Amino acid sequence: MEYKLLALDLDGTLLNDKEGISKKNLSMIEKASRAGTKIVLTTGRSYPAARPYIRMVNVPEPAITYNGAVIQNGEKILRKITIENRIIQGLLKILKDMDYSPIIYLTDNNRYFETLGRYKNEFLQFSRRFAQYLIKVDNISERNWENVIRITVIAGEHDVPLLHSVLKKNYGFEIKTIDTYFAEWNFWLFEILNKESSKSKGLDYLCGTLNVNREEVIAVGDNNNDLDMISWAGLGIAMKNGLTAILREADYVTENSNNDDGVAEVIEKFIFRSCI
Repeated sequence: MEYKLLALDLDGTLLNDKEGISKKNLSMIEKASRAGTKIVLTTGRSYPAARPYIRMVNVPEPAITYNGAVIQNGEKILRKITIENRIIQGLLKILKDMDYSPIIYLTDNNRYFETLGRYKNEFLQFSRRFAQYLIKVDNISERNWENVIRITVIAGEHDVPLLHSVLKKNYGFEIKTIDTYFAEWNFWLFEILNKESSKSKGLDYLCGTLNVNREEVIAVGDNNNDLDMISWAGLGIAMKNGLTAILREADYVTENSNNDDGVAEVIEKFIFRSCI
């Protein structure tokens, strides 16, 4: 199989633990792009949070952000999927009754919260570069919200299955719930999105515009929010440092971690067919 598109997660995959991209990874991405491989970054981050890395990689293809809710090329938004307005108040009421503290994302620069809960300090440190976009409001669950990209809860490990269970029971297939673990900060980001939002659906959309078949896609990730694209792609690859569920699902697990040029390994092995 000749692979025509390489989809790369950012955190824990292309980025090392210091949130940098190694020279070897950048060099191999540039080489693959020059050879005709389309490179697509796929991330749970907002576009502004991903922008520095999009510029570093410097490839022409759009980026998938917000775990598939937004697809953007430069300042041009190609697709944006928001949570249905009619269910937002119900979702917020459930979270309030469960004593969770939601963050509401309307745009890249407008993120609203009432409280941040027990992981406040960790989350503020985690999002320190974009703290100016966090807007504190009162009575968040009683306000009228529209065109919400996502609702996020900062959670502990034991919270995640409970949140999935309760929200699925109440809203079934009307929403998409995703959890992502951040080991450095020891918390999970639990996200509520439109049911059509996922990295795999974002890739499916882009493949239609780029004339690429699903079987011609390599998807590389490490976390639970990468699971659907790893399952969907013609070749799903997990980073050595990935969560157990990702390692089980992948067609291939890298020999090198995100700190040791794991992405370069993928490009050498599956795009240029080198022996490693």
